[in-house]
Amino acid sequence: MNITEVINDIVLSQGLHTIALPFNQPVEKVIQDILVMTAREYSEFKPYTQEVYELRQNLRSPSEMAAKGNIYLLPPEATRTKVRTAKAEAVSNEYQSAEATTNAFTVGTPFVGFGSYYPQDILSATNTGAAINKFAGVTSQLPVSTYLGFNKIQLFNFPDKCLIKFTVERNHDPSLMTIPDTCYESFIELATLDVQRTLYATLKNMQNVGSAYKEIQLKIDEWSGAESAQKELLKDWRGKFHLDKIELVQFF
Repeated sequence: MNITEVINDIVLSQGLHTIALPFNQPVEKVIQDILVMTAREYSEFKPYTQEVYELRQNLRSPSEMAAKGNIYLLPPEATRTKVRTAKAEAVSNEYQSAEATTNAFTVGTPFVGFGSYYPQDILSATNTGAAINKFAGVTSQLPVSTYLGFNKIQLFNFPDKCLIKFTVERNHDPSLMTIPDTCYESFIELATLDVQRTLYATLKNMQNVGSAYKEIQLKIDEWSGAESAQKELLKDWRGKFHLDKIELVQFF
């Protein structure tokens, strides 16, 4: 999304180009500062989703104790704005090809201990399979992760040497470049209310605003309900945004 177009659209739709507002900077700059708040609010409902790849051995831990618990810091490029949630998955394993050829007990899986044809193989896999898997640095349990907040993530059952894909949901960039153009209508609705309520809160107590006082006073009267309208809009979104997230939908 182009921030200049958003600012120009708000200026024109609110008639701000026809009055002289009592600010020490252009009204476009004032609106740009307000949009930083709007981008943060909008991220609650449609955050910026980013995928980042990193080798496990290149990850950093916040402390030695955290490292023992497999707690790592997210890659820096995924934390340029506030991270809301994150997950990790192993997408490749250094030992993957060796597992497939070395494993004599399995069918259709690189891990020892599953898919055997004969009962005696299953019994053997109980003892032998675990040893081979441990030697190869893998586990029969699926890798999972838990986001701990503050850019920290804990990994469970990940191979010692693997490539990890981090899927991070974070706040949109203040430049608005991370917001898709398809979100324009909903974003501009929230942005316009934020501009109205912020300008109203700033201007309503000003006494000396020059010759444009009457024009500004008319605008202030128009914007007096923006605060409640913005709260109602966010309330409505909070009741519906989960419909876009399948994992949050509950079926009864």
